[in-house]
Amino acid sequence: MKRHNGRVDLYWVADEKLVAKGYLPKTVRLFGEWPSPEIASRCAILHAEMIEWASGREPARNAAPEGTLAWVCRAFETDPDSPFHEKRQDTRTFYSKYIRHLVDKAGDEYLSQIVGRDVRRWHKEWVAELGERSAYACIQTLRRAVNYGCELRDSDAIELAAVLEKTEFRMPKARKRRPTYEQIVALRQAAHEAGRASIALAVTLQFELGLRQKDVIGEWYRPSEDERARIAGAITDGAWVWHWGLIWSHIDAAMLLRKPTSKSNGNEVAEHDLRVHPDIVAELPPRGVGPILIDERSGKPWKRTHFSHTFRKIARAAGWPDEVWNMDSRAGAVSEAFEAGAEPADVMRTATHTQMSTTMIYNRGGVVQSSRVAELRAARRRGRKEG
Repeated sequence: MKRHNGRVDLYWVADEKLVAKGYLPKTVRLFGEWPSPEIASRCAILHAEMIEWASGREPARNAAPEGTLAWVCRAFETDPDSPFHEKRQDTRTFYSKYIRHLVDKAGDEYLSQIVGRDVRRWHKEWVAELGERSAYACIQTLRRAVNYGCELRDSDAIELAAVLEKTEFRMPKARKRRPTYEQIVALRQAAHEAGRASIALAVTLQFELGLRQKDVIGEWYRPSEDERARIAGAITDGAWVWHWGLIWSHIDAAMLLRKPTSKSNGNEVAEHDLRVHPDIVAELPPRGVGPILIDERSGKPWKRTHFSHTFRKIARAAGWPDEVWNMDSRAGAVSEAFEAGAEPADVMRTATHTQMSTTMIYNRGGVVQSSRVAELRAARRRGRKEG
């Protein structure tokens, strides 16, 4: 916006259609000279936040014809008593994303007319359009929505739920990729070269301690107006509130870390003695207050989308293949522990899992571990011969 005195003020402006639906902020003043990487980065973050809000926005009411697939999906999203509202924001956004695919595919179909072969056909089309994992997510979201219809005692939903229970779909293959310690070291170096020491620390914490990304960098969420009015002392950015991230009070003077985990809604606590993790100690900044992981450019905790984009640029510079994700760092921690011969129960506790079956999903060190088993068996055979 050019002023009368010749000065040019810069603003980012939200999509007017989303603003009409309730998105805030409408505009954001930008400071600095244009063009510049900093302003471009800030605009990219603001745009990503707006799109994320749009993807997870809950419809205000259920206007779909009763008895249709769209109706039961919208009921699941909008009814105040739906279990949808008990989930974390990330989970609600996930459900809403795949509900849109359900409604786009067959929202006008009545539940009474849907049979198993219809769902199988949709699944095949979703595999072609979205990929195997997203197609399976559509099926699981369909089951959740129809199950809520059962709670409403809708007879057609009850019948369709029985059909879906008998209709099986192949689960996507479990991920097998995970970073090695050498790749972590390379990424730390690349992060420092890029001026992103916070990313070097974040990945080190995930790999060394088996923490989830959300438990390290935290999460920004947009509470309702009533919820926002009750929140005091939180870190905020406009209408957004930050929580779940690692803060300095989680680490005591003796360098013991105790971090309630987001996955358990705080019921499980990750406990680690950082004195036995020299790589973490080397990356930790001087002790302060509040969040430990700060976006160097914004001066605030990282936004998930911006962190992911920045991480991928640094990972590529460090030689990581695109098939290895940041979330795989947790699997790297578990796998390396098993490869080192750690007791399974200790690995499970480190990962804050409550079931060994979950821990084994993260164990991706098959060759090293099977080779160690082979060596132990060979040693036993030699011992029997010598005896």
